[in-house]
Formats: sequence, structure tokens, C-alpha cells
Amino acid sequence: MKIFKTIFLTAIVFLLNLSFAFAGHLPPAPCNVADVQLNSIQLLDGSPVVNVPPIDSSECYGAFRGNNSLFTKPSNGNLGYDDDGWLNSESPFWSGPGAFIENADLLDLDGEGDVDDPGWIYLGKDEGAGFKGETSTDGVDSYTFIDDLLTMSNCLDKDDNSTNCVGGDAVKGDWAWTPPATNPQALLDLLGGLFFDQVAIIFKSGKQFAMYDFDIGDLGLDPVLAGDFNFAFTGTWDMSNTLGKHGLSNYTLWARDPTIETTDIPEPSTLALFSLFILLIALRQRQWLNQ
Repeated sequence: MKIFKTIFLTAIVFLLNLSFAFAGHLPPAPCNVADVQLNSIQLLDGSPVVNVPPIDSSECYGAFRGNNSLFTKPSNGNLGYDDDGWLNSESPFWSGPGAFIENADLLDLDGEGDVDDPGWIYLGKDEGAGFKGETSTDGVDSYTFIDDLLTMSNCLDKDDNSTNCVGGDAVKGDWAWTPPATNPQALLDLLGGLFFDQVAIIFKSGKQFAMYDFDIGDLGLDPVLAGDFNFAFTGTWDMSNTLGKHGLSNYTLWARDPTIETTDIPEPSTLALFSLFILLIALRQRQWLNQ
């Protein structure tokens, strides 16, 4: 069944791009991991914001022709199970069993004994009226992710004039990931005591979209466990090259729920964040030297 579904989706993508080709449109530009960057980290225990050299997203897909809003939303609890939602399914847009993962990353989240769950949870979307959180449920407990978990600001159009970030003419701006200081008990009851290990943002402009992934492990941060403080992040986004000069019409947010065996991991401190800052500077300098 999955083979036939993949063939069907591939055919849809091919026909969409073929129709644009006949219409005389240029093919979509390839995305660049530098389109979306992180530039600050803050541990939400009262610690100060730590500004860091710009860090590119870990991976990107696209740009693709079409409307990402037409793809399947989770309908089986939104808990990261196999085939529950677009990013948890095989697709012609990626080679793995789910978005931004390989077979080795699969989990057994549903407790059925099969290690086949990609783990992606749909957190919400902004279509111009602000970011609205989505709900996850196991049929007994439920949790709705907070509104304004991911926000955009300081947005500019192709001529560097200020504009509305979503629904205006924005092609670039700033973003901010602002979770609760600690994870609510209702969320822990559903997902367990571990933090999200990846976050994916999908940008839609005009008739194209592109997908960007941040792997938290790439930042060198310790896991956030039950009772620990979360991290807030800020950064920049620039779709002017990848999605052309069309304004941002919407963006969606997903995060991956991991199952990681951990033992007595110390709570991150301001000193740890400072050490991370020094490490990131060293990594950035090495990248410059290699270039």
C-alpha cells in the first residue's frame, strides 16, 4: 500500500511541475540552509539571552510547486504515529520514512511493538491572524500547544519596506520560538518527559513552499527533561531567493517527539550556555577557514 501511495504522490508532484513548465514558469529555486538561521538562545530560568553567531538550519527541502496546506494533517491523535499526518508518511518530497529522518530514527510511540513511528507532531499554523496552536490527544488526555509559540516580526518586502509578516508582502524577517518556561503536566502526560529533538518550519509564498529543519542536537544542548526549564530561540528568515518575491502567505510548525534513554543529566546553567557560545564561535571560525 505504501508503494502505491508513494507512486501516486510522485505522479501528483510531476504533473504539478509539468503544468508550470507548460505555462512558461521557471522551476522553483533550490532552498539553502542559510535561508533560516538561529542567532540567540535563552534558558527560561531567568538566565540572560545569549547571542550567538548565525547558525544555519540543519537541513532543507524544496522549493516545491504547490500548496502545502493541501497535504494531510494528523487525524489519529497527532502523536507522531506512522502515517498520521504528512511529515509522518513516505513522500516524493523526501527519501526517508518521514520528513528529515532515516529508518534508524524510527520509534515505537504507539506501543504496538513495531518501530515505525517517525514522531512528528503538528504544533500549529499562522495564516495571517497569528500562530494558532494545534491539539494532541490520546483519547483521554489532551494538550493544545500555545498560541504564538512561533512568531514572526520585523518583516520586510522585496524592496526592504516594512510589511505584515503573514498575508502581506514579506520575504524576510525575524522569528522567535517562545515555549512555556517548563513543559505543562498535560503535555508530559501525552509525550513523556523528553524535549523535542527536531523542529521543522514550512514557509508558503505564492505557489511555492520550502521546508527547514533544526536538529537540537546540532546545537550541543542537553535534553530538557520533565521539570527542567525550556530554551527560547530567535533567528532570521529570508525566502527572497528560494520562494521569489511573493509575500509569505502562511507558515506551519512541526516538532519531533523523541524517546531517548537518559540518566541524571544536569540542568543547563548560565555557565553552560556561555560555554556553548564559545563552542559555536569556534565552529563558525573553522567554517570560515574551510571556506
